Amino acid sequence: MNVTTQRLKEGSTWAGLASLAMLFGASVEEASAVAQAVTAVAGLVAIFMPENKTNAQHRP
Repeated sequence: MNVTTQRLKEGSTWAGLASLAMLFGASVEEASAVAQAVTAVAGLVAIFMPENKTNAQHRP
């Protein structure tokens, strides 16, 4: 799961997903709508997913 979340934070991942969407016939508007939906879901997951204790200890 860490590898996936790290990759989703990288701009190149989003650029690659957008280019794949265009390859399969999505318009710019459709690709933008999908990216916004994915961002919303990721935000909700981040809100409700608990942090493990090791990460909490490293906070300032």
